[in-house]
Amino acid sequence: MELKPNDLAAEWKAGKFRPVYYLFGEESASKADAVLRLKALFKPDDFNLREFSGDPNSEYSAIISEALTLPVFADKRLVIVRSHKIPAEARAAFADYLRSPSPTTTLVLLSEDRRPDKKDALAAAAAEAGAICVFSPLTEDEAVERLLAEAKTAGKNLDPAAAAALTEQAGTDWGILSGELEKALLFAGKATDIGMDAVSASMGFRKATDPWAFERLVSSRDLKACMTYLRDAFADAKPDEVVFRSLAQARAAYLKQLKAKRMLKAGLAPRDIEMKLRIFYDRDFFDRAKRVTEERLRRDLRRLLEVETDLKSKAWLDAKIEFEGVVVELCTPTPRL
Repeated sequence: MELKPNDLAAEWKAGKFRPVYYLFGEESASKADAVLRLKALFKPDDFNLREFSGDPNSEYSAIISEALTLPVFADKRLVIVRSHKIPAEARAAFADYLRSPSPTTTLVLLSEDRRPDKKDALAAAAAEAGAICVFSPLTEDEAVERLLAEAKTAGKNLDPAAAAALTEQAGTDWGILSGELEKALLFAGKATDIGMDAVSASMGFRKATDPWAFERLVSSRDLKACMTYLRDAFADAKPDEVVFRSLAQARAAYLKQLKAKRMLKAGLAPRDIEMKLRIFYDRDFFDRAKRVTEERLRRDLRRLLEVETDLKSKAWLDAKIEFEGVVVELCTPTPRL
């Protein structure tokens, strides 16, 4: 069967461990957290835990042998296989093992594929014998909720506006967000409440004092102001960090405008829209949204996605140059703008 990450965590917390879990998805930090959580709940000693991170084609015999080994002075064994991609030969061997898996072993397979292939026999076998789980990128709302929950676990009350600011600035990648949250927790010290001041002070770049600055600039299509902002941002941080954070902010800006326009058409009041879309401290939001068509917003969202996909898949591209180029496109008027 297929489980969602929250269902997976609840199952483990309840003490239920299946013979196999096959974990997919681009959210690598969340997958890593899930494995750490499983190990903490499992509490295996050195005799009952094996982890493999080499070539599965050369290790699958040893992996299956470990999975078939009975636990030593314990009820369960945990075997973890980390691999960018499991080759066909190893997948076939694992699928064969899963036809009759050891009931005393939990085998965890990690994949960086976005989703299981419908034709993948190993994914089908894992779903039949245990469960598969896809760790997809967090939405903005999910990222904010997770920040609030993690802060509460740490004994702190994070202001929702501050959580939204972190998401606006850093994007929704949990690996980055968790690091920013950790800095905010350290900055807060013994204080119970974490507000905008603590978040702004803990962020590692100059523009953190105005978390929505770039979102407002790119949504107002002000090329000169956008380039000035980026020049300062590139001076304070690594280009890749600035680019992917700014891509997330640009997407957020246009997606909010698109949603707001549709909500206005549906008869919602501006105040209700502000609450639903988490629009903070932006008096000109609706005026800017009126000046752009839904068609243009959809086009620009597609263009941002194309650029992000290219930067992640084509290592030879210069992220700074590519992003500055798309900002020029975004800020260039069209007859429909």
